[in-house]
Amino acid sequence: MAFLKYLLLYLLVIEGANHAVRFVLNQVPEVRGVEEGLAQASRWIGYLERIMILTMILAGAYNAVGFVFAGKAIARFQSREQTEYYLLGTFASFAWAVALGYLGNAWI
Repeated sequence: MAFLKYLLLYLLVIEGANHAVRFVLNQVPEVRGVEEGLAQASRWIGYLERIMILTMILAGAYNAVGFVFAGKAIARFQSREQTEYYLLGTFASFAWAVALGYLGNAWI
């Protein structure tokens, strides 16, 4: 039974977050026109970061979550639109993964 709960959490952190992050990004008109390549790369980075964050929280390694965030902080962008897109997506993605991690710890 625990396996199914973990599976559900990982599916929600990957697929459910896509809809949540996309909703957040669509609320800001200035970031809607971001290049398709950037959007695709951001999506795959988001998958990986949410999987890492969920795993760390479920394992009780809360401090390690900061390393994922710090790793993303080294990225540099040339335009304001790219930076806003990146930050909005990152914060929405992190919030989703952290919430599911805490929910998972309480549930499993």
